[in-house]
Amino acid sequence: MDNKQVVAIGIALQTQVLKTCPIHNQIYLDDEVNPASAFALAIELVRQHKPFVEEFTNDEHELTDLLSETLGTAPLCCPDCPAPMQHFVPANEAALTEAAGAA
Repeated sequence: MDNKQVVAIGIALQTQVLKTCPIHNQIYLDDEVNPASAFALAIELVRQHKPFVEEFTNDEHELTDLLSETLGTAPLCCPDCPAPMQHFVPANEAALTEAAGAA
């Protein structure tokens, strides 16, 4: 992985568009988070000439294009988890939800 890709992933993680699975340490896309914050941060970092984005030589489009590609290729859940963690409901909670709906 090259330095530019590391920057794009870092921005996405910082803005929580990408998350890290606490069990497997795999990165995945949180599709419930608006990615606009990641793009806004990327543009701001380039405009402020922050050292870690110097490789993009003031080209915010190059960084936002790479960020878009990075987000577009990220899995929607941890590839090592059997089911998406954010949609997992333990069996006893599902039974409680059904019971509450029937009452």
